[in-house]
Amino acid sequence: MNMSEKVKQLDTSELKKNPKTSFLASEFERLTKEEEENILLYKDDSSMKELAEEELESIRTQKKALEQQIHLILEVDKKEEEFPNEIILEVRAGAGGDEASLFAKQLSEMYEKYAEMKGWEFKTLDKSENEAGGYKEASFEIKGVGVYKKLRFEMGVHRVQRIPATEKQGRIHTSTASVAILPIRKKNIIEINPLDIEIETSRSGGAGGQNVNKVETAVRIIHKPTGIMVVVK
Repeated sequence: MNMSEKVKQLDTSELKKNPKTSFLASEFERLTKEEEENILLYKDDSSMKELAEEELESIRTQKKALEQQIHLILEVDKKEEEFPNEIILEVRAGAGGDEASLFAKQLSEMYEKYAEMKGWEFKTLDKSENEAGGYKEASFEIKGVGVYKKLRFEMGVHRVQRIPATEKQGRIHTSTASVAILPIRKKNIIEINPLDIEIETSRSGGAGGQNVNKVETAVRIIHKPTGIMVVVK
């Protein structure tokens, strides 16, 4: 191990704000401090060179392992952002009358049980029941890691063929229900400096009576840094 090798720094300020990397970032800072102390020890006492080199090799190996763990966690977080961890699930009864509404309710209960099994948060937002006890339509909020990734292909029309409990002649009925999966993505806050906005007013043209040509009712808003322009007449 080269004693003159520079101490590797890592910007831990943001990493310490993330609960997943906070501990690892603190450990990296602790090891960096130990590394610097060992280098100073060697400079002050050349007889400690061999011992300091062994200690430095161990410290730098640990730091490298921490960096790899942090990088892996950040990569996973990045992939999770691509697949939102919060969705709205909507179920609607289709063709099939009461049997379709019962099928819609059973689908809803199935998704609730699946969410429970996966450890996701399942919340009923709204539901409309009919006299048969089924759902004409219902919507739910589901939160949890991987929820959109796992359920995104559930979207579409689902069909069931079975003999309803109320069917006396034993005929098979076909019923349908539709499922919609609406991902909830993180909100982005955009700040616009009022100094970057230019507002112009003018008189509108065209039909609309004399007032159109006398009053400045047309507004043009320009965002100077980007050149984006919105005109309201």
